[in-house]
Amino acid sequence: MLGKLHTFQVLAECGSYTEAAKQLYCSQPSVSQHIRYLEEYYGVKLIIRKKQHIELTERGILLQKQARQLLDLFEATQQLMATPAAQKPVAIYMSNHIAENYYEELFDVHAACCKACPFEINGRCYTELRGQLMAKKAKFAVMPIYPADAKLHQSYDIQGLFEEEFQLVFSASHPLATRKVIYAKDLKHAAVLQTQSRHMQTLIQQALEAKGVEAFYMQMTDFKIIKKALRQSDSVSFLPLKALDSTDASLVYRSVKGLRIVRQNGLVIDTEQKLTEAEQAYCDHISEKLSSF
Repeated sequence: MLGKLHTFQVLAECGSYTEAAKQLYCSQPSVSQHIRYLEEYYGVKLIIRKKQHIELTERGILLQKQARQLLDLFEATQQLMATPAAQKPVAIYMSNHIAENYYEELFDVHAACCKACPFEINGRCYTELRGQLMAKKAKFAVMPIYPADAKLHQSYDIQGLFEEEFQLVFSASHPLATRKVIYAKDLKHAAVLQTQSRHMQTLIQQALEAKGVEAFYMQMTDFKIIKKALRQSDSVSFLPLKALDSTDASLVYRSVKGLRIVRQNGLVIDTEQKLTEAEQAYCDHISEKLSSF
């Protein structure tokens, strides 16, 4: 039917059986046959033949309008079906700290995986990332890896990729700011600000306790809040170097002699959920990039 409507449309536009046959690369009898079929199908006269041209009847004018809409819709549908569906972005879950401080090093627009498929970053705190993995909402995550989190190690494929050493941080007006060398014993009874991550708290507290340091611990929401609080108090904290701004003169960060606090970061993959080709490509890319740090 669409072919016959197309014939009718061409004939109506050019006004000649001869010209219509040329444009359709068919014979004039074929054009006449299509028009006759339509007239019999609809039970109305569509064309009035003159010596040199044709005229459309009232019903013919109506059919021309409807045929144009049908043919346009058919063509649009063909184009839509021929166009590949837009690729769904790869959901990359990662810690807020890694997303904020390692994004430019991780994602190069010229990387093969970035060219092949778009991606979206879902920044979360450690507890939220863990929850997304447990709820099967995330297939993989780029996040801190704590030895104390036994359940995570038992349930997922974990690839340790790089370490971050934590620095002692305090305000420029803190008494320790004048010290050339700081020892663990200097932190005895200090007020230590920590994030709400239970595993990070354990990491820092165990390191200090191993050196015989008894301190007072206070929880803050995140690194930004901790740095703000440090500027306004005599508290101290341990933060990864990437979270610090070397141009910020209001804060001082130092190593503590004989004390080393290190956190490992990497990929946590849910092996029960099959990765797509694009997701696997991003995992491989992230693994390669982070391993070089």
